[in-house]
Parts: sequence; structure tokens; C-alpha cells
Amino acid sequence: MSLTLRAGLSWCICARQAVFLDLPQDRYFCLPDGLDGLFQRWASGETIDALSGDALITAGVAKAGSGSLPMATEHPIATRDLASGTRSQSLRDTLGAITGHLRARRRLRRHSLVSLMTNHVAAASDLPVTIHDEGMLRRIAGAFATSAIVLRAADQCLPRAIAARRLCRKRRQDVALIFGVRLHPFAAHSWVQAGHAVVVGDLEQVRLYTPILVVR
Repeated sequence: MSLTLRAGLSWCICARQAVFLDLPQDRYFCLPDGLDGLFQRWASGETIDALSGDALITAGVAKAGSGSLPMATEHPIATRDLASGTRSQSLRDTLGAITGHLRARRRLRRHSLVSLMTNHVAAASDLPVTIHDEGMLRRIAGAFATSAIVLRAADQCLPRAIAARRLCRKRRQDVALIFGVRLHPFAAHSWVQAGHAVVVGDLEQVRLYTPILVVR
């Protein structure tokens, strides 16, 4: 049976289980054990019969049609934190981080995540990028580290990451906004990464999560 991954889904393997992010519905989910094994066999290239294909369609992870096998999200492992050891930031940089954070938080309340990400990517695509300027990235990392002292950091990883990616792209830095998950217990995290370096998101936290969506 010819299948393709349903539009709007991204996924990863976390604790040996497939975890899905349905961006249009703004939700994470897993499949029951039997369906999870079936999905992973399909993703690995195993041929599945029509009945199994229908089960994946009913589960909402596949649709009929030709296409390549669904690929799990991957991204380089973070090994450094650019906020570590940064000097005190200028007032202008800190105010920019605070303003960007508040603006992103307001937009998340008013717009769906999928529309926000679509507009975010479209706006960034018009901006040229350069190779990583670590000095600039450390300035941005330090500014958001300082802003976290002013603004409550708990449960604010997504607006902080959105604001940081936007500022990085405005300054022509090639970074990725990453959504990550973990299981047992379930939790989600968002951060900004340049190569193997975390710009905003806390390296020790990032190491606990598996990337499930990467927004360039």
C-alpha cells in the first residue's frame, strides 16, 4: 500500500517510541504499542499490507499517496552553551531581548502556533544569513540570559526561543529554532541552536530532550 506521512506532522524516536508533533493542532501524541511498532517498521522501509496501512491512516499519522518514507527529525547534538561565561550585556541588547520576548508571548496568545511558525519562517527567508559569528551569538545569548532575570523564565521557553531566533536572523545569523520532547514523564522544550552551540535554552535542559521539529 502506498502511504505518505500526514501533512503537518513531525516525529522522533524517544525512549524507543515514536513521538509525534501535530503542529496544526498544537499537540504531541504517541501511538499505542501495536501501532507504534507498525509505524516504526513502515518508517524503516518495511513493506506493509493494506490493512496495516488503513490502521495508520485511521490513527492519523499517514495518508494514502506516493512519497518517500517518513524521516525522523534529526539535528546536531548540542555540546556548548553560548550564554555560559558571557559578560554583562548592554542595556540596549537586554531591552531588545525583553521586548522581543514580550512580543512573542503576545503573538502566541493571539495566533495559532502553525500560523506563527509559517509567518516566522517566511519573514526570515527574506533575510540573508552569514556563517556563525560567535561574538554576535554570545551577545544575543547573554542578553536573553539577563532578560530572564527580569522576566519569569519558567514555562517561557517557546516565546524566548521565538524571540531569540527572530533577533538572530535579523542579525544575519544562521540558527535553528528547535522543539524537543522527552518521555516518562512527558515534557517539551524549545531552544535556539547554532551548530552544536545553544544560543538560548540552557544546555543542561537541552540535553534532556530529543528534537522533534527544527525550524530554520
